[in-house]
Amino acid sequence: MSGLFKAISRQMSHSSDLSSVSAAGSGREAITTQFSKGRVDTCGVYQHLSPEEENLLADFWEKLLDDFDKPLQSVECDPIAHPVDCDDEQERKKARDIEENSPFEVFDGCMYNQSVANRCKELGIVPECGKDGEFVPAFDKSAMDPNKVALGEAFWAAVREDHPDVLVLRFLRARKWDLDKAYRMAVAAVKWRVREGVQEIIWHGDTANDASLMWKGVSYAHGKDKLGHPIIWSGSCLHHQKDQSYPQLKRYLIWMMETLRQLLSPPVERVCLIMDLTDHSNANMDWPFVKTFLKFLEAYYPECLGICIVYNGPWWFSGVWKLISPLLDPVVAAKVQFAQKPEGLLKFIDAKELLEIRGGKDKYVYKYVMPEPNENKLMFDAEARQYAAKKLGVAHEEFIRATIEWTDSKEAGDDDGFAAAATKRIELSDLVVNAARGLDKYTRARHFYHRTGVLSNGVVDWTKVQEADEADTSAAAKFEL
Repeated sequence: MSGLFKAISRQMSHSSDLSSVSAAGSGREAITTQFSKGRVDTCGVYQHLSPEEENLLADFWEKLLDDFDKPLQSVECDPIAHPVDCDDEQERKKARDIEENSPFEVFDGCMYNQSVANRCKELGIVPECGKDGEFVPAFDKSAMDPNKVALGEAFWAAVREDHPDVLVLRFLRARKWDLDKAYRMAVAAVKWRVREGVQEIIWHGDTANDASLMWKGVSYAHGKDKLGHPIIWSGSCLHHQKDQSYPQLKRYLIWMMETLRQLLSPPVERVCLIMDLTDHSNANMDWPFVKTFLKFLEAYYPECLGICIVYNGPWWFSGVWKLISPLLDPVVAAKVQFAQKPEGLLKFIDAKELLEIRGGKDKYVYKYVMPEPNENKLMFDAEARQYAAKKLGVAHEEFIRATIEWTDSKEAGDDDGFAAAATKRIELSDLVVNAARGLDKYTRARHFYHRTGVLSNGVVDWTKVQEADEADTSAAAKFEL
């Protein structure tokens, strides 16, 4: 297991060994300092930029808009990393062979390689909207053809319901405000999203996920820490590599990260990850998963991790980390903390937000809330989807025009014009977000956090999941870590 921390150090230090090109990004506080002060560090965050940072943001947009209409594949970028040497199609074939010839139960009636949709149909949950009882309509893959899509279209697909600057700033911060490195990293992430079919994963939602992963609750979000970061509980004892194929595990990981994006809102743009190692054994170790998760965090979802708390790990875990951490940037190293008892968790999480099974007062126990038969009815309304997409397209065009005014004012040295355009961009960015949320209901299958009421119209309310639990609206079985 010491290799885990070596892998973490390699991935996390990648963004800390870059020399700063200016005063941008200076003064960032370690996460432990933020907890001691009781407030999130907003340095380099949307609407909290220094003059140097705002200028670099403008330079990034100028560079991006110059390439906006170019074919995505023609724009230079960092290499697209593949953390695991795996032929996805071959692995899917192997999984189908096992499913057909030697099926086995993984958890609570969920069979190997069985999707949530198929498990639900076995339980009598059959949608009426689709011709063949499908939960969502077919996804149009031609819309994101890797060989035809332009950078601009793929970029907006990556932004989705975020403020456009929020996504850009993640890459600038990750590369210590080095414009060229940040730009190459961002383009690589956009290309990766197209190649991996992220839009299609979002489209199908958790209904296409491996059923056993969802039923067990291998990872789930619940509550927030003292800084407002959503808490991700990841119980390693629930995970076994043999229980699902690598492509399904990767799909689940992408779906989880895309779903978590909906739970974030500036200035809280990161999550609190609790690696719960209670009852962990070597049988739970999955190196392909670890490598994939760390690469995704470093290259494709940068600046999303606020703090990682390793809970109830073996005694030597913290010792190995003490040897590695001095090699890292102090701000990065502080993101990994250790807790052996509930008192350690309570340093970062209020008792009312901490699960009762981990020493807190929150009685919530994860159980998967299954899809309702016709919860994705709106996705079958192609006319309404086209109208919402057109509305979002208009918002994008207005934002781009304001951005061009903004960058032109900077180049002309017109400080007043630059400030006025910046204010206009913020107003238009809000319109982009609202229009994107309007389209989201037609392009994203409803998921667990919609069904529990935690996420509604862009608002996150963790008390709703407790209400749903008390009402017992789900037929899924409870499962305690």
